[in-house]
Amino acid sequence: MVLSKWIAFPLIILVGTVLTVSYILGYSEYSYWLIPLAVALAVVYVLHPEIDRWYVKNNPLKLPKGMLRFIEDHLPAYRLLSPAQKKDFESSASIFLRNTTFMPQGFERVPEDLKVVLAANAYILTSFQAGWNEKYSLYENIVIYRHPFPSPQFPKYLHSSELYAQDHVLLFCADHFMKAFRFPQQYFNTAMYEWAKVLFMDKTPEFDINLQALPEISGFQNSVVVDYVGLPEPYIQWEAVATTYFFTFPVRYKMHMEHSYEKISEYFGVDPMKLLNAREPISH
Repeated sequence: MVLSKWIAFPLIILVGTVLTVSYILGYSEYSYWLIPLAVALAVVYVLHPEIDRWYVKNNPLKLPKGMLRFIEDHLPAYRLLSPAQKKDFESSASIFLRNTTFMPQGFERVPEDLKVVLAANAYILTSFQAGWNEKYSLYENIVIYRHPFPSPQFPKYLHSSELYAQDHVLLFCADHFMKAFRFPQQYFNTAMYEWAKVLFMDKTPEFDINLQALPEISGFQNSVVVDYVGLPEPYIQWEAVATTYFFTFPVRYKMHMEHSYEKISEYFGVDPMKLLNAREPISH
């Protein structure tokens, strides 16, 4: 638990106590304490990103040894980040690891490398737009399965990833997203795909996608992506699929869908092609 929650918890207890004393026990003169307590809670709520970032900066969780190099070696889009952004990722990953409840299914505990891979995919999508990381703030519960799984939302399908918006839960098959992490040219990145869906919850952006061109970009037939996710095609969000391709195969994306590339670039605030000359080349 990070600092803002430690601060908020006693304030909530005090609010409950004042309400009980004032309105149940009849000591209404104490109700005036509700005003400063409510103001304090509001301040904590508004400032909690800054509070947590300050706390984590001064009390960072150490990422597993070699994990940052592991991320850079295998996640193409991570190489787009500037040195400052990579440094910020360490703090953001620390907040992510402190805030998120990981619920393993099929094994005793979620390995740290899986957690950091999920954090990296989330961070990349928000690192070029100020404040976008707050869009993930409600999604602090992640269920990790060892193998494809059924779920309450899709009980008839063994699938590899899911966004259950009603309860703000993300569900992943570890085997599938780690294959994509290690071999991005061979497997679809379900981790980035689901985080993109979270960003599109309020409004799905218009990226002018040509579905017939997607296989030319990724090397995966669209039917292969559908099968890999494990849900019927109507449940696949192609804007999120296109987003994973934009960050994983930017050169081919611009070659085959230049107008769509420009729209995604504007939406996320980054043009990977402009960074290629200044940074280590990523997957073509």
